[in-house]
Amino acid sequence: MKPIPFALILSLASAALAQQPKPFTGFGNTALDRKPGRVATPSPAGRGLPYGLPVGQSTPLPSPAQPAGTLPGSIPGAVPSASAPTSTAPVPGGITLANDWAGRLPQGSGGQTMKMRDLQALLSSFGTAEPDIAPHPDVTIYEGQRMDGAPGNNCRITYLMPLRQAEALLMSNRGIATVAKAVAPGFPDGLMLHTYDVRAGIYNRLCIVTDIGKPEQKVVSIVLKAETANWYAPTPFIKQESDWHTFDYVNTENRGQPGIVIDTRVSQQKGYLVVNTTGGFNPYRELVPPGVIIKPARFSPKETTTWYVPEPMVKLILHCLSRQLGG
Repeated sequence: MKPIPFALILSLASAALAQQPKPFTGFGNTALDRKPGRVATPSPAGRGLPYGLPVGQSTPLPSPAQPAGTLPGSIPGAVPSASAPTSTAPVPGGITLANDWAGRLPQGSGGQTMKMRDLQALLSSFGTAEPDIAPHPDVTIYEGQRMDGAPGNNCRITYLMPLRQAEALLMSNRGIATVAKAVAPGFPDGLMLHTYDVRAGIYNRLCIVTDIGKPEQKVVSIVLKAETANWYAPTPFIKQESDWHTFDYVNTENRGQPGIVIDTRVSQQKGYLVVNTTGGFNPYRELVPPGVIIKPARFSPKETTTWYVPEPMVKLILHCLSRQLGG
């Protein structure tokens, strides 16, 4: 048997590699790689990722069924002290924020400016800039499954609900919470973050955002984080097309390098928005329920952030952004 020439082996190996799928082809084509003024949405061409199907497709998705009203992926102590800024509450029962809450520009350069531009682009289609500090007791922040409840064991959290009341509704045992001042650029100054370990579907972290009211802080927003899963949310979530830099607006997290793509989808409910971000690229604007769940996560950022933001907070954030960004 004659030996096969080495050059022929090398030629065959090169041809085989050329036929392999390249799921990250084109991921470097982002705004950070180009001169200002040339912004383009990453193209789905060359991705080849098995993310699921658009609305109306009859073939089942390769992800578990999810009962209506449950969190995705469901089948179906001591609190460290944190200093709060000086506050003012000119409207009885309204949100309590710091003095000059809209005029300060924290770290307003570089990555912080990119986060603010992302935030402004994301929210501008769903509200208007307004210094609305009124109570709005009927506005919902979150309506859905309890953090430690079975599918159908739901609760409703309203805007400016006292923190302890919200904790009792969301979970039977709050455990140990970590508390820190919120420093998210573009947000009003005078917010606090209360973070909890939870086991709720795909989620393992709960963050309750409050004002600095006394005698008790009041809830203004909620964030759920799944640190080991990519979830591409289904209709009524609508994909928001842009070259996004930010995947957690509340905890101020953005992509670490320009080649990373962030899938951002928004569901507009009565009185509040739900913003879902995760790593990777899904080309479909809408997906059939339950969307696509990849666990463990495969695409960076290898986590999912689901942010519940009520309309009064949308107005306040856009007002802060208009002041801080100058328009």
